[in-house]
Amino acid sequence: MKIETISKSEFDQIPGIRQIICHQYAQKFARLDLGEVLGYYGLSWRSQLVELSIEYSTDQKMLWIGIDQQLVAICLESGRLSLAMPLTANLIQMAVIQKVTAVLTENEILLFNPNGSLRFNRGLPDFPEQFSTIGNNLVIQLVEGDRFSLNLQTGQFQKLVGEVLVS
Repeated sequence: MKIETISKSEFDQIPGIRQIICHQYAQKFARLDLGEVLGYYGLSWRSQLVELSIEYSTDQKMLWIGIDQQLVAICLESGRLSLAMPLTANLIQMAVIQKVTAVLTENEILLFNPNGSLRFNRGLPDFPEQFSTIGNNLVIQLVEGDRFSLNLQTGQFQKLVGEVLVS
């Protein structure tokens, strides 16, 4: 995989079907090269300062890409999009943990199965800063200091007080 910054005119020359993240008011453009078999894809996004979030699935068969309010997952065996979805808010963090892809936005947490299907989503009560993992749980830190635990397998979502779960 190779990502190369390109101009708007170079992006416009990429066939529409291969423009997998395309923003109407894009400021930054890139070409994602997945090799001779799968070819290349076009990406465009708004912010000059924000970089792409890129994660491989644990089995290396799926490539997840997120930026601004867009998320895609490309099957690396076929080159087809397994997922292409707009997000309701800007992406903050993305990671693949125990075969689950976790996506944190400004207002929700989403978990995806290895095939790209949605496993879980939950709105957050405040603006999140980041998440970390402890065992089978994501710990989501909010700006105001609250923390929530989300079990990756069961979807159980609970507020943490100190290190204790509150029902």
